Amino acid sequence: MQRLGLLVAFAAGSLVAGCGAGTGLNANLPPSPERPGTRIGASNPNPAKWNNHVVPARNSNVRIYVCKPLACAGPAAVAIQTSPSPTRHPDRAALEKAAKLLPTQAKAQDLMMEAASEGDERQQSLSAKVTELRSYPAIVAENKRTSRGKASYVMRGDLFIGLMLVKIVSQSTTREEAKKNFDEFVNILDIIDFEPPAPAPGTVQANGPAGANDPNAAFSNMPPVQQ
Repeated sequence: MQRLGLLVAFAAGSLVAGCGAGTGLNANLPPSPERPGTRIGASNPNPAKWNNHVVPARNSNVRIYVCKPLACAGPAAVAIQTSPSPTRHPDRAALEKAAKLLPTQAKAQDLMMEAASEGDERQQSLSAKVTELRSYPAIVAENKRTSRGKASYVMRGDLFIGLMLVKIVSQSTTREEAKKNFDEFVNILDIIDFEPPAPAPGTVQANGPAGANDPNAAFSNMPPVQQ
């Protein structure tokens, strides 16, 4: 029986389910026009297809959903993480610059993998672009991983949703299924987002949450599909 090695080295962040960012004493209440903020929820989109989330012991902020046997074309999994966004409105040019760095980072990782495995482990960038998902800006990238001649495909999206940065990573044995599973989890995100009213002329608005992950961070370090 084939099995999928568990994904992931995401940076620290908050749990996806019910995760949100707000301000003041009412930060734990749902965002509303009176309480601007962002809350992101996620749940199993299809319990008949996906096993309930698995939380890695050393990274409890990450949720991993593993496709049940025979429910996918081959071993497949999806991981989700949220963390504070560096800004509510990321600059398009800055996102384009970050996206252009991803193929270079993938190539550097490929060289290290090739040297460490004597050519058995390889990685190739397939695409990297800036787009919109659920009407929010996002960086989406695809990689191909090869392990002893067997390929797996990884699709990652960094979604800048209000005050939150949501990372979704889908891995499968085919490129088409990796994208299909990625889209499935993007579409089930429960988003509550209310932006503060525009500041009055002459006032200075505070920046968004600090300490968010660098969008230039290298493509998530996900182990290849193992046979």
